[in-house]
Amino acid sequence: MHNNKEVLTYWNRSKVQSMYDKHLISLETDMIKNRIRPDSKILDAGCGEAEGTKNYAKIKGVKIHAADFSKTRLALAKKNLRGANNVILKQVDFLGKYDLDSDYDYVISQRFLINLMELKLQRKVILGLMKRLKKGGRLLMFEGSVDGVKELNDFRALFKLDPIPVKWHNKFFDDKHLVGFMKKNKFKLIETGGLGEYFLLTRGLRPIFDNKLNWDSPFNKIASGSNIKKLLNFNDRFSRIKLWVFEK
Repeated sequence: MHNNKEVLTYWNRSKVQSMYDKHLISLETDMIKNRIRPDSKILDAGCGEAEGTKNYAKIKGVKIHAADFSKTRLALAKKNLRGANNVILKQVDFLGKYDLDSDYDYVISQRFLINLMELKLQRKVILGLMKRLKKGGRLLMFEGSVDGVKELNDFRALFKLDPIPVKWHNKFFDDKHLVGFMKKNKFKLIETGGLGEYFLLTRGLRPIFDNKLNWDSPFNKIASGSNIKKLLNFNDRFSRIKLWVFEK
C-alpha cells in the first residue's frame, strides 16, 4: 500500500500533469463554475496547477484563495494564473495545522481528496474544509467514485475489455459511505452529478473500435459537446469522477 509521502513526491515532479484529458478537465470545471454565484469568496483546495482555478477566476466579482501542499504545483499555478488578479496562492498542508479564512461561500475540492491514501485522513480533511465555510456555504467535491468505476468496468467487460484501474496514488470514495458520513455530521447533500456520457463514450465505446490512446481525438471532442449530454443524459452513471455538493 502506498502512503501520502510517496504521493507528495509524485506531485512534486514538475513534468506530472493533474489531467492529461483536457476535454474532461474542461467539462469538470464547467460543471463547478456553473454552480458558483458571482461575487463569492472561494477556497480552491488542492488547486494543483490551477487549471480549474483559472476558469473560476473568470466569474464576476469572485475572490479566490488557491491552496496546495506542493511548491511545484504552486509554481505551475502561478504561471497559469498570470493576469488573474483576484486569486491568491497559498501553500497549505491540509493534514496539519493551517491558517485560512472561515467565511468562504464555496470550497472546491477537485481531484484533491482522492490523493489522500487513507479514509480517515480524507474524512479529517473534509471536516476541516467544512469548518472554513460560512453558514449556508457549499463544498463542491469533484472526486473519484468507486461506484462509477464499477459501472464503467462492468460495461467494458461486456466487450471483453480490461477494467480501468484506479491509479496507484488515488483512493476513490464509496458513494453511500460518503453521503452517510456527511449526513452524520449534519451536512446537507444538495446535488450529485457526473459526466457519465463522456466516460461511457470515450472509455467504454471508443476502445471497442479503436484502442489507440489519444485524448485529443476528434471522437473525444465530439463526446465532450453539450448536445451529447442532452441526448444521452446518463448524469453520474458510468462516471468515474462525480460531483457532490454539500451545504453547511
